[in-house]
Amino acid sequence: MKLNKELNISVHEGVYTPSDDTFLLLEMMTVDGDEKVLEIGCGSGIISLHCSVYGCDVLSVDKDQKAIENTITNAKQNDIDITVRKSNLFSNVTENDWNIIIFNPPYLPEDDLLKEDNRWDGGKRGDEVVVEFLQEAEDYMRGDGKLYLCYSSLSPTDLIKEVMGKKYEIKKEERKEFFFETLYGVELNKKNG
Repeated sequence: MKLNKELNISVHEGVYTPSDDTFLLLEMMTVDGDEKVLEIGCGSGIISLHCSVYGCDVLSVDKDQKAIENTITNAKQNDIDITVRKSNLFSNVTENDWNIIIFNPPYLPEDDLLKEDNRWDGGKRGDEVVVEFLQEAEDYMRGDGKLYLCYSSLSPTDLIKEVMGKKYEIKKEERKEFFFETLYGVELNKKNG
């Protein structure tokens, strides 16, 4: 999906600012335009708004109230109709027939600074949120659905890759290399049977 530079995206204080991981996911995604899209951890809503502009029916969720308010603000100022709901991962998602599920998770190991700011806190090791998401997501996808996920070499990747290998087929993987980390973006499909 191409970045739409005409979208007016503001980022409220305390909400994750779209960064390299956001744009990695956004650029590797493909949407047909009539799909049901669920974005987990919507932050400012930039990915959800792009999906809606392409014609998708979008539900954006986040566990943080600031992110919910930021996504609603951005949808209104761009005159885009999406549904926004507070949810910790799938805790407040009742629908289970999504064509596309997207998650740019917090993926840094917990430390004293992160305990005060959950935008980056991926759990004690840094992979817990990603692993929990991967274990649950397949139950919310259509059989032919796609899942887009970003994760980082700054947290352990062994368990993430193990869960992906058991439950999903990797259709596409892209990387962004930095001197201090590698960002991974993956497109996954459910394994049949």
